[in-house]
Amino acid sequence: MPSLVKTLTYRQAAARTRRSIRTINRWRKRGMPMTWELRGGQRVRVVEERILLAWWRDRMTADPVHQIRLRRALAAQAAQDDDPSPAPTERRSGTPRGAHDR
Repeated sequence: MPSLVKTLTYRQAAARTRRSIRTINRWRKRGMPMTWELRGGQRVRVVEERILLAWWRDRMTADPVHQIRLRRALAAQAAQDDDPSPAPTERRSGTPRGAHDR
């Protein structure tokens, strides 16, 4: 019976998280659990997708650049909620713009 757990190679894991293969290797060295699997007659190191994505989420929330982007987005949204744009006003006279300049 085939396993229902999706496993990814280094290259697939890097593509899935939009990180380099070197980053995936660094995560493995720092403790991300990876196993060996036979693919095409060769042993390949693989990681479960759910474990990979959990590591990626942890790194994203700890990433200073990501935190700054989140703060800016929240501040912009708060400013937009506090200061609704004024409704467009109608012109009082029926004359088109620039007609008074003639």
